[in-house]
Amino acid sequence: MLKTFATNRSGNFGMIAALLSIPLFGAAALAVDYVNAAGQRSNIQNAVDAAVLAAASSGKSAEGDLRAVAEKVLLANVDADTRDELKITGFDLNAEGQVTMSVSGQLPSTFARIFRLDVLEVAVSAQAQRPGGQSVEIALVLDNTYSMVGRKLSDLKTATNALIKTFEDEQDLDVKIALVPFSRYVNVGTQHRDASWLDVDPDSSSTENVCYKRKPVTGKSGCRTETTTGTNDGVPTTRTREVCTSYTYGPEETVCSDRTTNIRWYGCVGSRDAPLDVTDTRPDRRIPGLMNQRCSTPLLTLTDNFTAIRKAVTDMNAQYDTYIPAGIMWGWRVLSPQAPFTEGKAYSRDVRKFMIVMTDGSNTLSPSYPHHNGKDGTYADRLMTRACDNAKAESIEIFTVGVDVPNASTRDGLVACASKAKNAVAITDSSKLDEVFQNIAGEILSVRLTM
Repeated sequence: MLKTFATNRSGNFGMIAALLSIPLFGAAALAVDYVNAAGQRSNIQNAVDAAVLAAASSGKSAEGDLRAVAEKVLLANVDADTRDELKITGFDLNAEGQVTMSVSGQLPSTFARIFRLDVLEVAVSAQAQRPGGQSVEIALVLDNTYSMVGRKLSDLKTATNALIKTFEDEQDLDVKIALVPFSRYVNVGTQHRDASWLDVDPDSSSTENVCYKRKPVTGKSGCRTETTTGTNDGVPTTRTREVCTSYTYGPEETVCSDRTTNIRWYGCVGSRDAPLDVTDTRPDRRIPGLMNQRCSTPLLTLTDNFTAIRKAVTDMNAQYDTYIPAGIMWGWRVLSPQAPFTEGKAYSRDVRKFMIVMTDGSNTLSPSYPHHNGKDGTYADRLMTRACDNAKAESIEIFTVGVDVPNASTRDGLVACASKAKNAVAITDSSKLDEVFQNIAGEILSVRLTM
């Protein structure tokens, strides 16, 4: 009987299962406690986030006052049974205006007590940036094309000056603003003619005596005024001319005169060959200056001279056709720390860079490299999106504002250009620009979590 008992294997599974049930039950119990703890930790993290945001936006400046605000909000956002278990282990306001708070506590366990784990430790922290004490760089990329003539340009100037005033009034804010008016080209300013990043031919002038034959008109009849139509930057235009049914000419004569040909650079620049036309790389590949081309008023690089910024806004005037990628690229370049300009700080968490792109029109031009004489608006829309994507990859936050943009492809491109869906604003009335720009200023100045 003893021998039979010793060799009998029946019932082994039951015994093994019984033995294994102890650690399995323990693991399940611990899992339940840790899941509950994770949920409570998430709630505590949310409360700490709310606390530092409240402190940072409170308008208080003394660290003790900020801590009092944060502690009040923290306790108001945690459960009563958790409140007594939490302790603020750190609170700090640094020179850059960042408010940091750390909280730790012990959460009571349930099943884990079986294994002598009466409490579970939790530690969280959060950091928020106050509106003041931070470095902000803003590029205003503004449509100065012919379609902006009249009220639109006036409304844009009013809205832009109000935006500038908002940032000027932020005494604790280290802010610099650049202005990039654009049309078919961008004007970088003739003072940069000899810069290493620019390729500009010398100005020149030549005079030659030219002779030609003509028959002067001595009479005409059956004349009438005829109206012709056309477009300028997508805007319908009309003009009149005289048309006659017959002309009487005098005897042929030879006319000679000196003709002077001037080749001048007025500050307008074109595009580098693709794909460099939508990147801020390879500063050694120089940007082409375009001779005998007219464009918008010169851009203004980053500055905290608000008087100079307002003067540049006043000088803006509406003319020529639309090529939006040019504006975006120079908006990026004025923010970039590398050539062409060096006013922008290095890309880092210590500086926030923004680009505000405003336009009322579709891309009526496309690049023919280096000029913008093409008529492929869809291609220009694609380049616009690529330029924005490349700028956003450098942590530049982009806002786009479209005022009654007629073309769906350009409207979609402006939405794609924006860093977030809410950063793309479309309006039909330019009088709303002031409100839109103030909302953007509020977004830039808003308190945010940085950790």
